[in-house]
Amino acid sequence: MLSPLEALRKLREKMALDRRKLVDQQESIQNVQAEIEAIDKAIVDEEAMQSRVDPD
Repeated sequence: MLSPLEALRKLREKMALDRRKLVDQQESIQNVQAEIEAIDKAIVDEEAMQSRVDPD
């Protein structure tokens, strides 16, 4: 059986790992958001180029 100190240290380690996972997920979400924004900009750029090439 763990001593109270060992139990606290183990709990702290688990919480630190959980926090790291959350930070990694946040970073991943931010990276995906940046990629979506880059694609949106590319779409706008392509539409602008097509409208210059094929004026209606």
